[in-house]
Formats: sequence, C-alpha cells, structure tokens
Amino acid sequence: MKIYPFITILFTWSLYWPSTMNVYCANINDVDVNTLKLVILIHRHGDRTPIETYPRDPYRDGSKYWPDGWGQLTSNGKNRMYNLGLYLSKRYSNFLGQTPHEVSIRSSASDRCLESVELILAALYPPVGRWKWNDNFGQKWQPFPIQTVPHENDGMLYPESKCRKAERIEADIYKSEPVLKYYNQMKSTLLYVQDNTGYENVDLIKAEEIFDSLLIEKMNGYKLPAWVDSNVFAKLKDIADKTFIFAGMTREIQRFRTGLLLSNIWQHISNHESVDNDERRLYIYSTHDNQLSVFMSALNNFNGLSPPFGSSIMIEIHHNHTNEPFIKMFYLNETEKEKPYPLELNDCIRIGSNQDHCTISNFYETIKDLLPDNWDVECQNQSQSTEADPLSIYLLLVTISLTISVMLFFIYLILNHRRYGSSYRLLPINS
Repeated sequence: MKIYPFITILFTWSLYWPSTMNVYCANINDVDVNTLKLVILIHRHGDRTPIETYPRDPYRDGSKYWPDGWGQLTSNGKNRMYNLGLYLSKRYSNFLGQTPHEVSIRSSASDRCLESVELILAALYPPVGRWKWNDNFGQKWQPFPIQTVPHENDGMLYPESKCRKAERIEADIYKSEPVLKYYNQMKSTLLYVQDNTGYENVDLIKAEEIFDSLLIEKMNGYKLPAWVDSNVFAKLKDIADKTFIFAGMTREIQRFRTGLLLSNIWQHISNHESVDNDERRLYIYSTHDNQLSVFMSALNNFNGLSPPFGSSIMIEIHHNHTNEPFIKMFYLNETEKEKPYPLELNDCIRIGSNQDHCTISNFYETIKDLLPDNWDVECQNQSQSTEADPLSIYLLLVTISLTISVMLFFIYLILNHRRYGSSYRLLPINS
C-alpha cells in the first residue's frame, strides 16, 4: 500500500519521540499578559468509570463497584476538573475578566465531557457583582451555555463519529506493515491476555480497552488480578500508547479526525484578529483523549503517550511589538503538578523568517491541508444515508409482493365476473 513507507518512518520516529522531545516546564508566571490576546483550551474530561469490562473481570458488577454507571465522571474526576479550573484562574488571573460573556464553550455530548467543563467553569468564573443571581447558591455558581451535537454527527470532538472514509483509512493503518510488525511482536502478550480475560480474540485495540479498565480499577484502589503482574501491565500500557500513535499516523486520517477542530479554532483566531471589539477571550473544547493525541500528531508535537484524565492543550495568541499575532502552545499532561510543557511548533517556525515565533499566517500554512471543505461529503456519509439496509430491502420486497398479489387478485375477480356474466341471458317473456 502507498501509505506503508510513510507509516514506517513515522512509527520508527515515534518510538524515540518521548525521550528526545525538547520541552521544559512553564511556570504560571510565564504568561505575558501584556501581549496575550486570546486563549483556546482543549481538554480531556476528568477521571471516569470504565466504559466496559472484560468477561472475567472480578469488578464486572457495575451496581457494586461502579454505581454511577459505565463511562461516568467519578468524584476524583470532578475534583480534578474543578482544580484544573482553579489552576487556569491563577494562570490567567491578569487576563480573564469576570463576565461569562467572554468565554465560549463547545463540548462532546458525553456526560463526562459536559460535566467536566461545567466544573472548570465553576472554578474559573465564580459569580462576581451583578452576576450573583441570588443570595444562596447564586453567590458561588453561575450557568453557562454549552454547545454540543449528537455523537454520530460530531466530527469535531467525538473520535468515533460517523465517517466512512476515515473508518476505511483506520482499517488500512492496522493492516499496514509497521503496525502488523508491532502486532507480531506483542502477539504472545495478546494471547496471554486473551486466555485470562475470556475474550475470543484480543487485538491491539481490544488490548488498549482492557488496559483502560485495569488502569481505572488500579486508580480506584481495586487490587488487580494475579495474572496482571508489573510486566504485563507495562506491556499493555505500551500497546495503549501505540494505539494513540496509530490513531493519527497519516496526514489523511488527521484531516478527517481533527480537521474540523482545527478549522473551528482557525475561524475563531481569524475572527478575533479581524474584529476590533471582540469580547471573547477564551474558547473551551471539552473532548476525549483521542482528539488530543490526533490534534498534536497533526502539529507534529505529540509525545506518543496516551493523554491522561484532565490533560489540556492551551493555545495562546499573542501580539509582538509590531502588533503581529503569533501562537504559543502548551500541554498540561499532569494536572496535579500544574506545570505545562511548551509544545514546539517547529514546522510553523521553519517556514517563516522569524525563527522565534509561529505567526498565525505561518500557522495557517502548516494546517491548511487539514481543513476540510465539506467534512460530511469527504467522509462519504451522504451516500451512506441513501443506501438501504437489508431490513429495508426485505420490507420493500414484501410490500411490492403484496401489492402485486392484491392487483392479481382483483384482476382475477374482474375476469371471472366477465366470464360468467357474459353467459347469462334473460329468458323471453311470453305475452
């Protein structure tokens, strides 16, 4: 396949990326509010319960171990996201104001994403002055409008949104030479996990899902089964990390899985620069781990590690001394430490004359090939809606058959009536 050479190079490079990534910790005070004009936050939701568990999981009883339900935000997750909001309020205390009108929010339709961003906002924007709406709860909290769309149609923030073309590309990636090579390297581990979990087949994606459940159980203080020793746990983590690399492995899949998000962000940046009195200072996107990893892969600064709960990308638009706008980007991958890492935008800096900053015009040059003209059409979703499923075809055939049968029955009655009706003669009446 044509994508093999590119994937081979990218996969080999990704094995060394985490150790060679040139990053340093940024202090809260590193933010230059004198030049800062706009902040864009992309964050993963907080700690959640497992999405699902494996057949032999000792913690499979949801009512006993996960009473909040599957895939729901936990108390630890709520605390994490509220604390993230407190951190952001400190980091941008001299930039953000007190009005809720200066922030715009877009969230995945998942409960955990909606709740996570609500908690961030509760810490970031407690009501002040006229925004206090009553003498009780209104002194501590105020509502915010949060925009969202159904999962199936959310190509911006939901990683499994309906996109037929992307699904075919993803299937091709997992059939590619470097991924199959990695699969064969981990095959004994996959078979071992398969034997102990009760699944009939454990591939790389299923192994990542199993690791996700094990990690959450461990984080919640549950003792892992005996078969999950430190060596197996480490191998499963490596598999999980690799699946996030595979998710954004080609430029084409990046276009389908993060192109809409990049397009929306670029629209906000360009609008903010063209409107003098734009009151927006903060845009927030509440999403999932895959969206963060593919987004960073598209900008060539993903560290190859699965994004933890609450991990956040902070995009800052600054103006230099000549009022030229440029971009800074940071990644907060450990919310507890409150030490974001600068994300290098070397591809952007390399094409410009300014070797210190990524100007927004150069940033556009690095992402313009990822911005879809019509995402739904490019995904070939329109043709999907016109294709009939087997049940629809069956019902259509039954309807046609019944219609033909009824028509034939009436034709038979008419012909039969004519046949016997024509042989009937009135008897002569004698006068």
